[in-house]
Amino acid sequence: MGDIQLIGVIIGGLADWIGIFFGVIIGGLAELWGISNSDVLLKLAKWEDRLFINCIAIAIGVGAVLLYGLAALGVGFHYGVKPEYIIGVALGGLIFGIGVAIAGYVPGTEWMALGEGRREAIYAVFGGLLGAASWTILYQTAVGQWLVNTLNYGPIYLAGKAGTNLDLGFLISLAWAVAMFGVAYYLPRYQNGKSCIYMATHPNYKMTEIELSIHEETSKMLTEGSAMPVGPSDHLAYSVNNHWAPKSDLRWLLTFVGAIIGAVVVLEMFLHQIFGESTTYSWIVGYLWLPSYSYSQLVFKTIGWEPYSDIGTLLGSFLAAIFVSRRFQAFNAWIPKTWQKRFGSSELKRDIGVFLGSYLVLFGARMAGGCASGHILSGDLQMALSSIEFFAFVAFSLLVTGRLLYGGKKQR
Repeated sequence: MGDIQLIGVIIGGLADWIGIFFGVIIGGLAELWGISNSDVLLKLAKWEDRLFINCIAIAIGVGAVLLYGLAALGVGFHYGVKPEYIIGVALGGLIFGIGVAIAGYVPGTEWMALGEGRREAIYAVFGGLLGAASWTILYQTAVGQWLVNTLNYGPIYLAGKAGTNLDLGFLISLAWAVAMFGVAYYLPRYQNGKSCIYMATHPNYKMTEIELSIHEETSKMLTEGSAMPVGPSDHLAYSVNNHWAPKSDLRWLLTFVGAIIGAVVVLEMFLHQIFGESTTYSWIVGYLWLPSYSYSQLVFKTIGWEPYSDIGTLLGSFLAAIFVSRRFQAFNAWIPKTWQKRFGSSELKRDIGVFLGSYLVLFGARMAGGCASGHILSGDLQMALSSIEFFAFVAFSLLVTGRLLYGGKKQR
């Protein structure tokens, strides 16, 4: 074992609570993105705001090259490539995408939303726990076993079996990164406009009238319901929440933050733990209610610092919301505009929607073996076939459900 690998083993074995540190970094930086606001993902379901895709593509591209570049040099990692069982991953992805379109949350952003003091996130967490419990029960049946064992080809990535062909994996990661950066550079964040990276690398770019209009709505959306109003005198908070405004000095924010998150995920793998946030739900369910079930036993054997990183994600979001973005809501009443325009201003109706949507999100995530963190971020960063499949089915069901529920993107 080389010195670098030995350092990773020693540090990784110090204590699971080191996950809190990584959770704080990722939760805090992602809070600055704004994705702990459920309206961001609801607008993605309408194909009206592609912020999440722009951000995640940057992280995947940077992380893939860093991971396989170091791996080709002999640095050891904990490869968390999810097994490719085609039917279960596809069905889980479809269910997951439907849930996101309803709730506006993925497992990780639920903890971030709690950190921001969003009341609806409480219902999201309880819905998620019930969804995880449902999969724990189903897993023990013949149906559950059929879903995970039929057409199961094990953990494979674009270059072969996980952990093998690392030189080839590095070469493929370069092409993969080009594809991800291409998505981030050419996919407009808003309708008839430019992408986040394009605007960040063209400081003199002037946003179109449509972009400016949506940008103003987005900036208001990010701070709507905040118990800490942001004024022009709060320079840092104002800049974070208006970073695409003309002459803003923070247009680089999403690019920079995305690159850091990709690097942090790779660092976690070096310390023998991938970044994932849905396993905690199954761990809680197993520990409190279903300890004897086979899926709970499997989780108990494989759980790492996921519960600690989820705590860190919540804490990081809280600190960023209080001291940087000033989006902390103090659990005030709030309903996302996208939902409100379609279903009205009833808090009860929204809470039921969040609960049911989160139920589907966690049920689908556990069926597929991962979520937006474990599959879409950590998995696609590793170029795992199961994660690529998962993302494709999530995107399909998210956009179809979004159009059915909210009518698609806004026409201007």
